[in-house]
Amino acid sequence: MRPAYLLLPLLLLTACKPGSAARDGAGGEDLIARTLFTATGSFDAQADSRERIGGGLRRATWTTRPPLDAQGVVVQYDSDARPLSWQLDIRSPRFTAQDLAGPDARAVTTPQGEALHPAAGSRLADTLILTTGQGLRVVTRGYVTQEDAALLPAFRR
Repeated sequence: MRPAYLLLPLLLLTACKPGSAARDGAGGEDLIARTLFTATGSFDAQADSRERIGGGLRRATWTTRPPLDAQGVVVQYDSDARPLSWQLDIRSPRFTAQDLAGPDARAVTTPQGEALHPAAGSRLADTLILTTGQGLRVVTRGYVTQEDAALLPAFRR
């Protein structure tokens, strides 16, 4: 596995790549880029709370001014490998799982219900997008490997 510090510049460069049809309505900013920036820490300074939750995991929560068009956002991440290992819970989003996953996403069945796996060319290719009772849950393969192994089969193409 590559060290996270080597992948962060690549992730940030690809997160800024133009051409996505998914827009979040805030000045036409790219929804996928904003999601990646939220997950990887760009908006942590504006979080309502930041906490350590044990086992190397941390959490940032936004309720008053979430960085995504939603009622609330929570990112839980591995503090040693944040760009590769995170889970994003989006409460009452004003966009759909399909908006985030893209038109070529593959529907998969998981132990937690139906989900979308973005296409290989997507900037979210290494994630899984689940619909929950509260909204959406986006998880990386790295996070699933460490925290929720039951979801691993959904990453197989």
